[in-house]
Amino acid sequence: MPFFAAGELVTVSIKAEPLFSIGPFTFTNSMVGALLASAVLLLVAWYFTRRSTLVPSRFQALLEFPIDWMTSIVRDSGGSRWRGFVTLILTFFLLILVANYLGLFPGVGTIGLVHHAETGDELVPFVRSAAADLNFTLGLAIVSFVTFIWWGIRVNGVGNYLKEFLGEPRYMAPLMAPIHVISELSRLISLSMRLFGNVFAGEVLLATMLALVPIAVPTVFIGLELIFGFVQALVFALLAMTYITLAIAEHAHHDEHESPHADLAASEGTGHTPPAAEAA
Repeated sequence: MPFFAAGELVTVSIKAEPLFSIGPFTFTNSMVGALLASAVLLLVAWYFTRRSTLVPSRFQALLEFPIDWMTSIVRDSGGSRWRGFVTLILTFFLLILVANYLGLFPGVGTIGLVHHAETGDELVPFVRSAAADLNFTLGLAIVSFVTFIWWGIRVNGVGNYLKEFLGEPRYMAPLMAPIHVISELSRLISLSMRLFGNVFAGEVLLATMLALVPIAVPTVFIGLELIFGFVQALVFALLAMTYITLAIAEHAHHDEHESPHADLAASEGTGHTPPAAEAA
């Protein structure tokens, strides 16, 4: 089958196109994009373990900047337990950012094999932006979903965590429990669909511009996609961090309401009387 670059055959499919199969596993072009993004991050990690110095070079400082910047955001906004999930948030941010930027490289989405279908010739690109595949964004969202559920259970225990789904008062449990379940699942949908929708829309926009004006105008939209790719990676990472932080904060707040006499109990152990008790 012939190779083909940008032109009239370039189309954008809403689902990733399969390239080849190994047994029961089918590899798609978006999976290739995800593997390339992972390979770039592994190479950067190898560089830091072998070539990093205490006095960073300009290249090392450039690579360290997004890591230090994102870490400072999580440290300032993630609460006292930020060290427990900062690595996950950094991974989300860097993986999505690299995957989005790889999708803007020349040839990505525009060079592949021509497939002769009944409706006409179609181009199957070798590489496609990973986040333009709902499977990729849904996978990241599931990891985030499991993580903030796990943090909620870890902080408050299984019993108290389930009590929150029942709500107060208890006779409202049949109504409140489904609402809480839908609320939690909506976060999963929000994380996956927001990232997928924006990246896929960017692919459609660039493909349209390449078909209409293949020389100068697409450069402007590529510059916009550089900004949007960064923003989408940042939004996904910050939303994941926010959901984890809220899960921890909500359960901590729940614990305070469960033990209103905690200050009095602590004062009995230290010999000091709280001001409220003195007034009484």
